[in-house]
Amino acid sequence: MSDEATKKGTESTRRSFLTGSTALAGAALTGLPGVAEAGKKHPKRGGTIRFGTRDDSVGLDTHRNFIYFVSQPLAGTTGGLLDFDAKMDIVPAVATEWDASKDLKVWTFKLRRGAEFHNGETIDAAAVKWNIERILDPKIGHSFNRSALIDVERVTVDDKFIVQVHLKEASAAFDSNMVYYPVNLIAPGAVDKADSEPAGCGPFKFKSWKRFDICELVRFENFWETDAEGNSLPYLDALIGRPKKEDRVRLTALRAGELDLIDNVAYADAPSFIKDYGKQFETFPVPQVGTAMVTFNMRSGPFSEKDNPDARMLRTAAAHAIDHEGIHEAVFNKQGEIAKGFYSKSSPWYGADIKPWPAFDPDKAKAMRKKAKDGDARLLIIANDSFPYMQQSGELVHAMLKDAGFNVVFEIHPTPVIQDKYNKAAFDIDSTANSYRIDPDGWYSRNVLSTAPETKRRIGYVNDKVDQLILAAKIERDKAKRRQMYADVDSIVNQDLPILYTHFVSILQAGNKKIRGYKPAFTGPFQYFGGGMRTAWVDG
Repeated sequence: MSDEATKKGTESTRRSFLTGSTALAGAALTGLPGVAEAGKKHPKRGGTIRFGTRDDSVGLDTHRNFIYFVSQPLAGTTGGLLDFDAKMDIVPAVATEWDASKDLKVWTFKLRRGAEFHNGETIDAAAVKWNIERILDPKIGHSFNRSALIDVERVTVDDKFIVQVHLKEASAAFDSNMVYYPVNLIAPGAVDKADSEPAGCGPFKFKSWKRFDICELVRFENFWETDAEGNSLPYLDALIGRPKKEDRVRLTALRAGELDLIDNVAYADAPSFIKDYGKQFETFPVPQVGTAMVTFNMRSGPFSEKDNPDARMLRTAAAHAIDHEGIHEAVFNKQGEIAKGFYSKSSPWYGADIKPWPAFDPDKAKAMRKKAKDGDARLLIIANDSFPYMQQSGELVHAMLKDAGFNVVFEIHPTPVIQDKYNKAAFDIDSTANSYRIDPDGWYSRNVLSTAPETKRRIGYVNDKVDQLILAAKIERDKAKRRQMYADVDSIVNQDLPILYTHFVSILQAGNKKIRGYKPAFTGPFQYFGGGMRTAWVDG
């Protein structure tokens, strides 16, 4: 989309919106240039790709569970009102046209006629309404999914194929929440089997699943997308997910021919793999799949202003003790970039003039810690066991803080335990990360804004100026102005230190030479409009 179109029609008149959306609808029917190029290479229908991933879903109901679109095979079954392309621009999917009212509080989506769920049900406005309301139910919707819909007041059906979403507050970025990550659509008629035989509307249908063993998906023959020559996508007959947490296990399986594609080569192995096996395997670099960070518990304890008048001084001391360059070298093997904000230089949302966090200065860290109240308090650092870099960063931060005299312990836990610690504020420092967000509002309004449920649950950060900037950016139509507002937020965050950004998470996918027509989106998703697994095919 152009910059104007990226504003989702909110800067344009109704007439210009319809002109632009008609062009988008045409693109959805005829395919993108990348798909046309794949067509010239005569992709073959059929074949299976065995996909080794770092992670897997906790369960099958894609509303109840977090379905990560980079490294969870089940993401292949998911689809939404809107989609994104290789550059993460928003494009049509189940909805072919969309528009916002002048006050940015009513979003209208016109649905694609003939689109179906995997069980054959028609995707109509009533089904979309049901999906949104189900995700909004706090007893059902995962917190990540619900966070995308927090502004929704009600959903109305104006026609069988026209749905309107009414917001409590104006938003210029609401359509970015309507892509399949995180608001995916499932068949209302199959809801009773949502956690055993899920029926979504993505390019692949569910066949079987055993957690961290196998996820079998088959081609959805009635998927809405076609290539440039009118052939239905995807080309593959099947996609078999083989989640394996251990980096070396995945790499060994690829080299042994047990897998066709892996979602990440370990940072320690990537340079030598490219050098030694570059002719044998294809490699696909992804510059920013997410952003790694350290977060501080400001709800209670030594880092909380509620409990400690020197909390900010203590957080600053901790920041001075953390060597970003050390993390860059030891954890990421000098791949990717050190982070000073949420978005890297590879992103259109990169802020060039962000004021940095406190520089690495062990002596200053020691002096501030000794001066601050609770400087000798016992501190708990936690990390999720899902991704090695979170654990390794946590281990390094633990060592750095100990060197500065902090009384710290480090624990690694599975996701359910981590979530329980968040809920109970039973931690002090979290070595974590967050996935790339198509629109910055998806990060700042959900994880930094003081009134956001996730902010309240995890870090408890409150800054009135930050809140004002985030809320103003949410209704700003000019992208350059929004970009600067978010840069200003990160500048304040780097001084207040509820969050200490550490590194942009890059990954290197690798696959055998038989896979053709495949390339991940620039932030890593393996299925997207005009590419990824939708246009992949097996040669020979």
